[in-house]
Amino acid sequence: MNLAAIKEQLCAEYPYRIELHAHTKPASPCGDLAPETVVETFAAAGYHGIAITNHFFTGIFERYYQASDKKSALEQYLSDYHRALEAGEKIGIKVYLGAELRWEHLSDNDYLLLGVDEAMLSDVFDYMKGDAATFVRDCKSEKSFFLQAHPYRDGLTRLNPELLDGMEAFNLHPGHNSRIALASQFADAHHLIKTIGTDFHHEGHHNLCATRMKILPDDSFALAAELKKNDFIAEISGSLLLP
Repeated sequence: MNLAAIKEQLCAEYPYRIELHAHTKPASPCGDLAPETVVETFAAAGYHGIAITNHFFTGIFERYYQASDKKSALEQYLSDYHRALEAGEKIGIKVYLGAELRWEHLSDNDYLLLGVDEAMLSDVFDYMKGDAATFVRDCKSEKSFFLQAHPYRDGLTRLNPELLDGMEAFNLHPGHNSRIALASQFADAHHLIKTIGTDFHHEGHHNLCATRMKILPDDSFALAAELKKNDFIAEISGSLLLP
């Protein structure tokens, strides 16, 4: 069997293309595009699902949102997700709730949380002035998938792998050197599930990647469950990467 036939067979076996790391404006101050535009961009590129993983940390809520309480902070954060969800329902693409967590008083490390709902995010909020270890021990649900994002960018450190379900081995943000070879090696050495993310922020971000799955998860929890099975393949610009 030639390579083209193998690729065709794999794409047929893993037909659903999902983005695991995308930001929208105004929830993420570093994002340029409205939730509707982001969803439309991925739908037009042939994706079946997208996780909205906007930044979720105290500084965002206090300095950027200027939120005086948890209720206001969560309402502002979730507004982008609700808009994305509505847009996705109109054009036929799944939208999953996620978050990119940071304990900024300790470091600039970022962590993606999938397998979460709005009620759980309210609980997560209460742990953002603590640390990642306490969050994992006392707050993280068994139904969630918790991974470190782009762990080898400048100035970042690796969390104790025993606290992680996975690691973003491949991050395609064009403005950063994520040192994906080192991230992949670390994940392999510590038996972490390796994920891939476009880390979408800006118009013109053309090097999109996808996680190809056998099924299209119904919600964020189902997405987390599929990731934990570690039965998916990665796609970058039409090329497939096997685990």
